[in-house]
Amino acid sequence: MKKTLISLCATAIAAPLAFTAAPALSQEFSIQFGSQRDRYDDGWSWREREMLRREARREARAAYYNGYRGYRERQPGYVYRDGWWYPAAAFALGAIVGGAVANDGPRYAPRARGSAHIDWCYDRYKSYRASDNTFQPYNGPRQQCYSPYS
Repeated sequence: MKKTLISLCATAIAAPLAFTAAPALSQEFSIQFGSQRDRYDDGWSWREREMLRREARREARAAYYNGYRGYRERQPGYVYRDGWWYPAAAFALGAIVGGAVANDGPRYAPRARGSAHIDWCYDRYKSYRASDNTFQPYNGPRQQCYSPYS
């Protein structure tokens, strides 16, 4: 009984393998020798194709400036920058913001220092106030400034 079961299992395993191998043997079998260029000979290597793809992506990214599309050809009323022609409105916001940033703001006259005592207290304490001769320490209430000149 055991031998019959083993032979039946072996036949069940071998039968599908025999049927699947038969059509494969009827096909022609050949090995291709030669370079990849022979198979895809369009005059470009894969490196050249990849370089062109990267360049196209780079050019597509460079075609916008401050949200405005740039053009390769000259356009009336457009400004030339980085090999592209952009509308003048692309630079208007930059000029306005640049002018605001470059503005220095009001200039104040330097404070008048009256005496050596006040100069010494200003140099010693960052929070010194000359109007009441006090400074604010890191802990506690405001204190009087006592200098060697007082």
